[in-house]
Amino acid sequence: MIGTCALCQKTADLQNSHLIPKWAYRRACEVDPGDAKAPVYVAGGNAVLSNKQTTRHLLCSDCEQRFSNRENYVAGLTELDNGQIKLFRNITRLDTPKKVLASLNNELDGDQIAYFAASVMWRGCVMTGGCKLGLYEPRFRQYLLGTSGFPPEAAISVGLFDQSPNADARGWVSEPASTKTNIGWLHGFLLAGLAFRCWVGKAIPGEWQHVSLASPNPTKYVSIIKPEECADFLAAVEIVGSAQPRGKLAKP
Repeated sequence: MIGTCALCQKTADLQNSHLIPKWAYRRACEVDPGDAKAPVYVAGGNAVLSNKQTTRHLLCSDCEQRFSNRENYVAGLTELDNGQIKLFRNITRLDTPKKVLASLNNELDGDQIAYFAASVMWRGCVMTGGCKLGLYEPRFRQYLLGTSGFPPEAAISVGLFDQSPNADARGWVSEPASTKTNIGWLHGFLLAGLAFRCWVGKAIPGEWQHVSLASPNPTKYVSIIKPEECADFLAAVEIVGSAQPRGKLAKP
């Protein structure tokens, strides 16, 4: 399909781009205790077993590859490893209350994770409108193109879901969504044992920007969170719990 690439703005043969990487849906099936052949898809108050994925002819082959490189990198970090994701091998827990903060041992991990998260949020903006970047959309696009740095009015972070006897968050995937707050917009999504958040606005605290994964600081930080203590995860659980089972899910 010939059209204008949403990222580089060049006329090209557009690829059928995914909002969420395909491997994330496969990962959801891998952790299912019932060995499901398709993940549970929730939309419009209904829950069904479905391989449906949000796609659109969006990017040229060069820009598609630009995103794929980071997606593959994060895919490796989130492979399953003895009940956790492999990224836990690459962190050092800091001496903080409850050990909920850690530093990344590899600076590249932070850069790649930040780029990946920003690319998914930007795609959520231009593909579905679920992520409302507003006037910051061009700034994110320029960052993803490599023509400018990460927007200074934004701070991006990631939380690693720790093991919990109550819930396994490694198989949960949500598309980017946005909430307006009194200090700016909060964008976020869940994927393969990770919880991504990005605050955007001129009123966000400077210290948040200082510890952002996209900051120039050589030391990058992540948080360690229990699923039952994560508001984003609990909101997703509530949505799934209130959905009406359909199709094979409705069968006793």
